[in-house]
Amino acid sequence: MPLFDWSDLDAWGVLRAVMFPTSPSDAAAARIATDTFRAGVQADEAAEAKLARSRWLERHDAESTFPCGVVPEPEPPAGAPRLNVVPSLRTKPVPVMAVVLSADLAFILEQDSQDVVELGRLPRGAIRDSDVVDPAGVHLPEPIHETFELDRPALAVLRWSNAGVDDEERFAFRSAWLAWKAARKLARARQG
Repeated sequence: MPLFDWSDLDAWGVLRAVMFPTSPSDAAAARIATDTFRAGVQADEAAEAKLARSRWLERHDAESTFPCGVVPEPEPPAGAPRLNVVPSLRTKPVPVMAVVLSADLAFILEQDSQDVVELGRLPRGAIRDSDVVDPAGVHLPEPIHETFELDRPALAVLRWSNAGVDDEERFAFRSAWLAWKAARKLARARQG
């Protein structure tokens, strides 16, 4: 069973998420609220979040990390309080970092929070290969040079063996060049 559920996420939602993480009106409102809040706060939240992530990486003996596109937002844990908000009609994509550990490949949320959220992990020895495809699953050739095409998202596909059953994970990027960059790193994470 894959780590991420892509069933409720459409290609335009992914493309919009990687191009425009927040809408301009949300950004303005968030900036005003953040500036008001930070006026009374001494600690730099972004720095504290980076420090917490660094400590998590040290505790887990991480060999390397790299950005790994976006994936569908994980479901809240069982028993978490329901917020009194209008539910979104589509699943929201969230940015992910891949963490190469001694025996596993872990995926964590790339966020400015002191809480490091691990979305899942798989054994490095189970990794078979990686590829880059478009939303329809058609292979995208590796670009010769850096490009940032915006016509469609590219998906880095990590194929792995899940207890003897073939499985795959998909990570969305705004261009084939960025997806191939991550796909090569995912393939290099394979253990001997």
